[in-house]
Amino acid sequence: MVLRFKSPLLLLTLLVCATYLPFINQAVHIDDRIYLEIADNILEKPLYPYDYPPIFEGYQAPDAASHSHLPLVSYYLAVIKLTTGSSREWVLHLGFIVFPLLAAWAVYDVARRFVRWPLAVACLMVVSPAFMTLSHTLMADVPLLSLWLVAFSGFLSVLDTPESKRGWLVLAAGLIGASLMSITTVIPIALFGGAVAYSRQPSDRRQRISLLLLLIAPFAIWVLWFVAAYLHYDRFVLILTVMHMSHRQTLDWWLVGVKGVSFLLNIGALFFMPIVAWLGFGGRFRTPLALLVLGLAWIPFAVWFPNWTWAQVVLFSIFLATGCLVVFSVVWPPVVGRGQSDGGSSNAPPPGLLTVWFFAFLLACLFMYYSGSARYTLPAIPPVIVLWALWMERRFPNHAQLRKLMAAAVVLTGIYSYWISYGDYRFAGLYRETAKTLARDYRASDRTVWIAGEWGFRYYMNEAGAKTILKTTTTVRPGDIIIKPYVAMPWVTAYDPGEYTELIEQREARADSRVRILDFGSKAGFYSTGWGMLPFSLSNGDRWEWFNVYRVKKQYTGPPPEENRPY
Repeated sequence: MVLRFKSPLLLLTLLVCATYLPFINQAVHIDDRIYLEIADNILEKPLYPYDYPPIFEGYQAPDAASHSHLPLVSYYLAVIKLTTGSSREWVLHLGFIVFPLLAAWAVYDVARRFVRWPLAVACLMVVSPAFMTLSHTLMADVPLLSLWLVAFSGFLSVLDTPESKRGWLVLAAGLIGASLMSITTVIPIALFGGAVAYSRQPSDRRQRISLLLLLIAPFAIWVLWFVAAYLHYDRFVLILTVMHMSHRQTLDWWLVGVKGVSFLLNIGALFFMPIVAWLGFGGRFRTPLALLVLGLAWIPFAVWFPNWTWAQVVLFSIFLATGCLVVFSVVWPPVVGRGQSDGGSSNAPPPGLLTVWFFAFLLACLFMYYSGSARYTLPAIPPVIVLWALWMERRFPNHAQLRKLMAAAVVLTGIYSYWISYGDYRFAGLYRETAKTLARDYRASDRTVWIAGEWGFRYYMNEAGAKTILKTTTTVRPGDIIIKPYVAMPWVTAYDPGEYTELIEQREARADSRVRILDFGSKAGFYSTGWGMLPFSLSNGDRWEWFNVYRVKKQYTGPPPEENRPY
C-alpha cells in the first residue's frame, strides 16, 4: 500500500515530519556554531557576512572570509532569527525542515525516471541513517544535497520536455541556490554537462545553448564573489583555504587510503540497515566477493591493531563488506530504464549517470577533504538507493513480493536510523546539559571562566558567559577557571604546565544511549576519522566525554607563545 499511495508527496511530507520533529530540540552540534556565528554577524553587517574575527581550535583569524562555504545557509539562519526574534534550537530546526522536505520531493521526481517504485526510493533516503542524522543539524550538508537534488530533478525535466518552463526554473533555482552554498556544486554541473554531451539532448540548438549558459551561471557567481572578496580583503581568500588543506596533508597517500576505507564503511553502515543492502545488492558473484571481504577483514586487527575489541572488529567487518558489496553493484549496474508508472516520454536518462554520480563523489571524498566523514559521503546516497531499487526490481520480478520487501526495507532502516540518530541527539545534548551545570558551579564575580574546546560545548559555555582562551592568551588571572573537554577538540594553552594550574575536578558526562558517534575508546568517527574509523560504535562501558576543570595558580611568566596559525 505504501508504494501506491495516491498522494506520494503528502506521504513523504508526513514521513519527514515523523523522522524530524522528535529531534527538533537537538542541541547546537559540531559545526552548527560556525554557521550561527556567521548568521549573527550578518544581522549586524548584512553585506559582509565574514567580517568578524573567528576563533577555531585556539587560533584567531582577522576575518572568516576563507570559510570553505558560501554564506547562503547562514543568511537563511539570519532570516529565521530576524523574523522569529528567537535563537532557540527548536525554532531554528523548524525552519530547517524545508531542506529534508525538498530533498525527499526532489529524489522522488528523479527516481520515477529510473524505477517502477520511486516512492520506496524517496522513503529509503528519508530514513537513511546518514540523511536522518545529518538533517537534525544546522550545517550545510543536507541543505546542499537538497538543492543538488532539486537541480537534478530540473535537469531531467529539461531533457524530457525542453519546452516546459517548469524544468528550467527548477534547474536554475537548484543550481543558483547550491552555488551560493558551496563551490563543490561544480561536481553536479560537470555531471549535467557530460550527460548533455553524451545524450545530445535537448536536440534543439538554441535550447542546448540556453542549457550551457545556465550551467555556466554558477561559475560567474563564484568569480563575482571571489573578486568582491579580493577587493574587500585585499587577498585571494581561497589561498588560506588551500593552505589549511595542505597543512592537513589532504593528498597524503596514507590519508587517502584512510578516507577510502572510511567511505566504504560509511556506505556500508549509514546508507541502509546492512541487511537491507545485502537483500538488494546480493548476487551470484557479488555476494561471494563481499563474503570474502567479511572473512578477511579481521586480519589487520590480528596483526597490527590488537587493541580493538571483538565487537568493534565485527562492526568493522560487516560495514566494510557491505560497503564493498555496494561498490561492486554500482560498478556493474543493471540496465537503467524508465519507471513504468510515470507515463513519461521515452527520453530515458543517459545510461551510467547514477554510476558516474557515485564515483564523482567518491573521488571528492578521497581528494577534496582532509578526513573521512559521514557528511562527505552524503551526496552518494541518492544514486546508491536508486540503483538498489533497480537491483531489487531485477531480483524480485513478482510485484507483490517486491512491494512487501521494499516496505520492510523502509521499516527496518527507519528503526535502525532512529537508534543512531538518538545516539547523536544525546551526544549533542551532553554539551548543553554540562555547560549549564559547569557555568552555574564555577561562575563568580571575582573570576573568569575560560574554555578550550569546540562544538556545542563552546557555544553553550560562551552563551553562559565563559570566554574562549586562545593558544596565545597570557592574560588569565590567578583564581580564574579553565575548562577543557576530552572529545570536543581541546587545545594546548600557555597555562597547561602544572606550575600555572591545578586540576580541581574531572566531571563526567554520561548519556542514556549505547550508540557512540564520536569516541576515541569505541573507535567511533561519524563526523571525522580523527576520532575513529567506525561510522558509529557501541558503548563499551568507558566514559564518553569528560571535562577537566583547572584553577589558575599564578600569572603566566614564560616567553610569549607563538601563534603558528595554519590558515
